[in-house]
Amino acid sequence: MNTLVEVLDALAYSDQRVVFPETGEVLPHRELPGLARSFGRVLANAGAGPGDVVGILVPTSSDWLPVFFGVVVTGAAASALPLTPLVFDPSVAAAPLCPLVEAAQMRYVVAAGPGLAVAEALVALCPGLTIVNADGARQAEPSADQRPPVSATDLAVVQFTSGSTARPKGVVLKHGTAVAGISAINTHIRTTSTDVLVQWLPLFHDMGLVALLCSLLTPNDAHLFSALAFLRDPSSVLRHIASVDGSIVTGPNFSYDMFATAAAQMDEISFRAWRLALNGAETVRAQTVTDFNRELGARGVPASTMYPCFGMAEATLAVTLPRLGAEPRGVNVDRDALEVGQLVTYVEASSSHARQLISLGVPVPGIELMISNGSPLAEGQLGEVCIRGASVFDGYLNDASATAEALRDGWLHSGDIGFLNGGELFIAGRSKEVIIVQGRNFFPDDVEEAVRGLDGIYRGHCLAVARTNEESIVVVAESAVHADLESRAELTKAIRGAASRAVGLSSLQVILVPPRSLPRTTSGKWQRARVRDLVDAYFA
Repeated sequence: MNTLVEVLDALAYSDQRVVFPETGEVLPHRELPGLARSFGRVLANAGAGPGDVVGILVPTSSDWLPVFFGVVVTGAAASALPLTPLVFDPSVAAAPLCPLVEAAQMRYVVAAGPGLAVAEALVALCPGLTIVNADGARQAEPSADQRPPVSATDLAVVQFTSGSTARPKGVVLKHGTAVAGISAINTHIRTTSTDVLVQWLPLFHDMGLVALLCSLLTPNDAHLFSALAFLRDPSSVLRHIASVDGSIVTGPNFSYDMFATAAAQMDEISFRAWRLALNGAETVRAQTVTDFNRELGARGVPASTMYPCFGMAEATLAVTLPRLGAEPRGVNVDRDALEVGQLVTYVEASSSHARQLISLGVPVPGIELMISNGSPLAEGQLGEVCIRGASVFDGYLNDASATAEALRDGWLHSGDIGFLNGGELFIAGRSKEVIIVQGRNFFPDDVEEAVRGLDGIYRGHCLAVARTNEESIVVVAESAVHADLESRAELTKAIRGAASRAVGLSSLQVILVPPRSLPRTTSGKWQRARVRDLVDAYFA
């Protein structure tokens, strides 16, 4: 297969289905091609077609896939826009979407459910945008195939990056690129029709979208929860995984912390088929791996199920994945000796300078990986992770400068700093997040890991950032004792002490904020760039 349209057409012969447990809706694969063509006619009649980027503001439901593929069969590109789990003020939800609409030069946005109110607010901000109502897209009568031809080189998806460390950019994925990416994942993890995907990630998230496309390509059953359902009650998702013999689960690291905590309270549960817990989209913490394997291992989940990954939207998600059947592997490195271009120094776990990093696996089929500092580095040397291959994008939408910065000499420069050990990738941090104080390099994870376990920090929520144009580290932590001035003073002192002991920071500024104050992206990642801006404003 070379296009997503071919993936869609093949579903006419599939006996699998997509299930939405919260509503009880079931979408058989074989119905999807006709429904997509029907909605495609609605879009075409509205004027959408080749050359368009069509926005999607549809919550996770049985309408989402007919809409997504309905866009694709018209020859347009689909761009799933972030839709918050709860919409209290549509104008507030619409405001951050306006730059995306303008960047993609969108003329149409498809909306349903709570997305309709957001779309109406978005039209007020972006004149010229037309709303296509998708409510009931699944109920439309299948129509004759009148779609334009689509080739592997045509634009299929525009995936906006999360904006966790910079402004969002539109990742351009052509049909051939997207199919190469999902095929590489399926080949590596050896999906079969007996697999069952269970996920809660929203479908505007690259991990959520690509995992679902992998399920459709196999094809195998998929069970999709809303993000809100998971965040409110992760134990309900665990019970569902057990009841349907879920075998593949996806999510960022924090979701596995939540699974481990929930499992610890569930005595009467066991898992017979869970073989992969893909852990990506943010830093994989060693403690999370330990906690997950302790709690879920006691309930029948093999240690090799925990599956730390490295991926990028620019690579149709997966860059490296662990070898199947391998248990998670960590190495302890000297944090004070982490210097780009130099060999990593390994130390004992008991060393005061030890930082444990988790292996993120080996390159997936079709991906070449290079560690570079302007030229290729040897195994064990720290440098920027660069990749190339069939699943790597051609550039950012309407953003030549960002494309030129990312794609150089035929390689995608990720901005991530890492090294190879035994052919496996380990990530030390992001180059843009490295904090330099008195000539020493600090990665935010080192500081955060040192303080997140302190009593008084709400659920371990803390971020370490640098003040702009100053060699100074600031820890912003959510305080569970925010109303008690004396306890806040003690917590501030404890944070400074923990950071000093762990990473040798003699001076550290601390800002305590109320619980749930630190900003996240719509996919749950911390917005470090936003926090840096808030810190600068705080000290201005």
